[in-house]
Amino acid sequence: MNRRDFIRTTGLLSTVAMAPHSLGTKLLKGEQKEILILGGTRYTGPAIVEKLLAQGHNITLFNRGQTNPQLFPKVEKLRGDRYQHRGKGLAALAGKRRWDVIIDTWNESPLCVRDTLKLLAKRCEQYIYISSMAVYPYQALQERAGITESFPLPDDTMPSNYTMIDYDAAKRIADKMVNSLSHGCILRPHSISGARMTHVSDNQRYWPVRLQQGGIIAAPGDGADTTQFIDMKDMARFIALAIEDKLKGAFNTFTTERFDAYLYGLKALSAKPSELIWIPHEHLAKEKFRPYVDIPMWAPRQKDRGTFAISTQKAVNAGYQTRPIAETFRDLLVDFYEQEEDTYDFATGKSKAGLSRMMEKDLLKNYFPNQHRGS
Repeated sequence: MNRRDFIRTTGLLSTVAMAPHSLGTKLLKGEQKEILILGGTRYTGPAIVEKLLAQGHNITLFNRGQTNPQLFPKVEKLRGDRYQHRGKGLAALAGKRRWDVIIDTWNESPLCVRDTLKLLAKRCEQYIYISSMAVYPYQALQERAGITESFPLPDDTMPSNYTMIDYDAAKRIADKMVNSLSHGCILRPHSISGARMTHVSDNQRYWPVRLQQGGIIAAPGDGADTTQFIDMKDMARFIALAIEDKLKGAFNTFTTERFDAYLYGLKALSAKPSELIWIPHEHLAKEKFRPYVDIPMWAPRQKDRGTFAISTQKAVNAGYQTRPIAETFRDLLVDFYEQEEDTYDFATGKSKAGLSRMMEKDLLKNYFPNQHRGS
């Protein structure tokens, strides 16, 4: 399948689907902001830039100019490197220039966040950092549902050099630094979905694409487990809201769906017929199929109470809203079919997540040897 076939068979790009959704950020109150975005042309960055430009803010981007440099030709661009010992480093950010808001999407060494905070924290009214739900300890998530932003985070040692450390620890260190600011605002997203994703993001791409392929589909558990994810456009909208309302502190930002509702919602986007076969978590464990990896976006509530059951009440109270599932995964699928064909297989080659079609057939055959052999 290609992009044109997907659009034609789903009909998702109708006038209704493309119309502005009613769950938008509140209109600006006549206040135009000067905003510096550290990054802005990769992954979540473009969605954030597009939203803030649409609201009339003045945007400046700081990045290396190597990823999607053609984007946003009319936006001011400062060139440099978050690793200050490389090339011109942070020189373009030196001086006394101030911005109303600084948005930091960094996901590598926390030393880079430390360096920009030293340089910029006192030169803005609000510093927004895109953190992650990965800051919460794995053991706590296993044992406890409903973890909130007030849950105490472990202490991690600041690395002595710029070599990448464990992702969870790197995010926690940066999260804590920004959260310690009186004007810091932190978003802790879960499983970001949308456009501009690659095979690295196959844990988010697996189910939308698998439902498009149709046939007999191995579904995990009994459908009553929950999953959590965030549409990157919803993230951008919440950032715009955070700027308008001058939000401070940390916010868990994602939507929660029962797994059956999630899969049946994706099923409704496909023109191909399919049948979901729910396989008990005990059987999946016995056959050594791994939650999160082999079975993306899922963990059995009997073994993992909290990874996909984190509280988002604080963000909801602040105004966090979500687009319909059809809009979220329409963007993801259009993007997927711009990059890949129907021959794409998960858990093979460059893909590191999901079930390959052979793995899925074997799973179905072993669980229902006389009825279902997959398709």
